[in-house]
Amino acid sequence: MFYRIVVKILKFLVFIFFDLKVHNSENIDNTEGGLIVCGNHISMIDPVILAVSTKRQIHYMGKKELFDHKILGFLFRKLGAFPVDRQGISLSAIKSSIAVLNEGGVLGIYPEGTRIQTGYDESNAKPGIAMIANKAKAKILPVYIEGPYKFRGKLELYVGEEKDYFENYTEKIKTEEYTQIGKEILKDIYNLKSDGKNNEN
Repeated sequence: MFYRIVVKILKFLVFIFFDLKVHNSENIDNTEGGLIVCGNHISMIDPVILAVSTKRQIHYMGKKELFDHKILGFLFRKLGAFPVDRQGISLSAIKSSIAVLNEGGVLGIYPEGTRIQTGYDESNAKPGIAMIANKAKAKILPVYIEGPYKFRGKLELYVGEEKDYFENYTEKIKTEEYTQIGKEILKDIYNLKSDGKNNEN
């Protein structure tokens, strides 16, 4: 209930401040069970844009510093977010991620780990997302957002289709294979921009 109320308020604010167009939101809305949503990351407002664009609640990882403030930390947790230490391996964050997926929830992750303004670079891909998806037996859905975050700026959110990145793997996956899958995920995210433009023409 708390989440839905906050999202309604945020949706109203987004309507006022931005010109948002969402492509294929049904690709998220019509899914069931555990799902990982992965997107490019250009602004701290990205999670808000995605949250107001889908009917499903998305649980985000957030850098642990955001939870240090008592009030903000309380609000983030009430909204389903949980902290992650970006400087090292955060076992608690991994466990929380898998728990969300095993309970049939949607996990939101930015595979580049931080905000990126320079576009696609496969070296920014991380193996952690693939590992979490494999352990939870969850599919991954890519999303791509573009546009200036300024008053009445035109924002476009492209939503891809959920995909099983492990259907061709029959043996135990090695670390380097997780890294390769991470690169594939990142490529699929950035391809949504060109694919979306082509579909409109």
